[in-house]
Amino acid sequence: MIKLIASDLDDTLLDSELRISQENKDAVRDALAQGMVFTIATGRMFQSAAPYAVELGLDEQQPLICYNGALIKRLSGETLYERFLSTDVSLAVVEYGMQQGWTVNVYYEDELYVSEINQNVENYAAIAQVDVKAVGDLRKFIADGGKRLAKILIPGPADQSPARSQALRRLVGPEVEIACSKPEYVEITSLNTHKGRALQWLAEFMGVRREEVLVIGDGNNDVTMLEMAGIGVAVGNASQQAKKAAGFVTSTNLEHGVARAIRQFALADRD
Repeated sequence: MIKLIASDLDDTLLDSELRISQENKDAVRDALAQGMVFTIATGRMFQSAAPYAVELGLDEQQPLICYNGALIKRLSGETLYERFLSTDVSLAVVEYGMQQGWTVNVYYEDELYVSEINQNVENYAAIAQVDVKAVGDLRKFIADGGKRLAKILIPGPADQSPARSQALRRLVGPEVEIACSKPEYVEITSLNTHKGRALQWLAEFMGVRREEVLVIGDGNNDVTMLEMAGIGVAVGNASQQAKKAAGFVTSTNLEHGVARAIRQFALADRD
């Protein structure tokens, strides 16, 4: 019997207009009414994910998994779990990215910082619906006080993401996790910091067994949590890696795939 449901946001729970369909809202609320816990597991910042949790009617004590698993934080603001990139690794990645002429987004204390605001930054901020702080020299910003970052994100053309990921892997070796939530985003977190690890921690924290966890996702950064779930479901528009990791494939995010998965795998045995 499912006790914990974890869903990705973009291209999973959200439609192409970044909205939660009424069908998805109803299914989540029905699951909550049956005593299940629903959490969002996203690459987004906490401040970007929280409004969707509020829209769903989640309790303020509900934890959300953010930054691809680098942060678990209750809606009330209480932090339960944090993992940071080391300052040295952050500086190495940022310096390399700037040498290559890449746009580099860094996340510190749930705020987004960049060297300058360009089209890549504006596009990302429009999706995440967050403010951006331009600080000029990102290296100096990070080095000042030895700031520990939750995540670094490098947005750019999707066809360049594989080569960028490989270059970063050569640069920092096994010291980080590198994933793509969308084909155009290369995301860097600390070693062993990913959605699967964070979800496993949350399940153990809540006293929920693996077989009692339902996960719904679409992206390559969802693979680790799809693999750890008792039931892993990929929406129909998911990447091939996500579909391979999942035990089941449901309808697309535009066809209320989250609602369908919840009703099929979590609510059906309670009717």
